[in-house]
Amino acid sequence: MMRKFVALRLSCLLLAPFTLIGCAPQDHVGHASTAAAQQTNTPMLEELSIPLQVALDPSPAKNVQENALHITVPAEHAAKLETATVSVSLSMPNMDHGAIVFAAAKEKEGAYVAQIVPTMLGDWLATITFELDGKAMSAAYPFRVEP
Repeated sequence: MMRKFVALRLSCLLLAPFTLIGCAPQDHVGHASTAAAQQTNTPMLEELSIPLQVALDPSPAKNVQENALHITVPAEHAAKLETATVSVSLSMPNMDHGAIVFAAAKEKEGAYVAQIVPTMLGDWLATITFELDGKAMSAAYPFRVEP
């Protein structure tokens, strides 16, 4: 009886690391790349080759609170997007629970702000969409939400 108990404990100890590895997040590299992308990635409206400046206030974003997502179009491109309707769609790349859409208000020429409310901690993607003359152009901005 004692021998079976020892064998069972030994088996459990040997299998525990494999179980823990299986439970680990599969995107452990993704967190580092998301943080790096947030600092170095410039969102682009590819259709018009327009870079966007995007900033969160506060940064990092706070969970279940209003966060201001500031979107700035460079002055030399602002006139091209003068009549555009701007929206921000939030989604979590590692989850499958849909997107939350927020309207962005124009502060001045080339400057927009959306009051976004992320609903979970973790990595998020803000898809910034400019709709102009019936065509939609989007740029992606990854960010992280913390407590």
